Amino acid sequence: SGIVSRMEKGKWTAEQLAPVVNLCLDTFGPERVVFASDWPVCTRGATLGEWVTALKQIVSSRPIGEQRKLFAENAIAFYKLA
Repeated sequence: SGIVSRMEKGKWTAEQLAPVVNLCLDTFGPERVVFASDWPVCTRGATLGEWVTALKQIVSSRPIGEQRKLFAENAIAFYKLA
C-alpha cells in the first residue's frame, strides 16, 4: 500500500511500479494479497484514482480471478464481510 506514497508526484509510471507489485503477488500468491491505497498518505505521490488505474494496468495481464481476489474477494474473506 505504501508504494505510491514514496514516489514523486507525476514522476513515476505503472511500468516502474510493476516489478514490485508482481514480486509481491508472485511471492505471496494471489490468495494472500489485498489491495490497499494507503489513502490519504498515497496522495503524496498520486491521487487515489491514479494509483488504482496504475495497479489495474499492472495486473491486467493476470487472470481475472486473481484480479478479483486482489481488489475484492481477499478483503471480503479476511474482514468477514460476506
